[in-house]
Amino acid sequence: MKTKEIIIEIAFKLFLNKGYKNTSMSDLVRETKLSKGAFYHHFENKETLYKEVIDTYFLAYYAQIDWKSSKNLNLSGIELMIKEFYSVFVPEIIAITEKGMSRYFIMFFEAYESYPKFKDTIRVLYKELKERLTEEYEKEGVKKPEIEAIKLIAKYEGILFWFAIYPEEKVNKMIAEL
Repeated sequence: MKTKEIIIEIAFKLFLNKGYKNTSMSDLVRETKLSKGAFYHHFENKETLYKEVIDTYFLAYYAQIDWKSSKNLNLSGIELMIKEFYSVFVPEIIAITEKGMSRYFIMFFEAYESYPKFKDTIRVLYKELKERLTEEYEKEGVKKPEIEAIKLIAKYEGILFWFAIYPEEKVNKMIAEL
């Protein structure tokens, strides 16, 4: 792993566990075990590093799903894609922090408010998912297909919230039973 990737990984864990505001540049330099000069060679400031972390650990997760490639899938197939995403994503986040999904939510919404690229990308992703689900609900003749699409998305997003409150729950078992 390259030095820059190591810095990003360590920063993600620190931001996730301590929060962006509570993580200092000194914390980051100390945890990477680099000299200040070596650290600043890769990142000029905490904000630049934070954006890299968000791009790597949030946007990259979401970029794994291409809703447009689901054109050949019916509603059940799309829901299976969603389930598979969450059954991998949630355990990965939980493995990084002992504080569970609550830290993920805090970091997600901090980024949503402070990083326009993140906000725009997330809005597009959810819009594409809603549109894709709406298409399938329309094919099935469901009344209010857009509302049903939002309800399905909310079901899975709600499970993330559930794990923020009850981190001891068995993630994969619960997702499989949805």
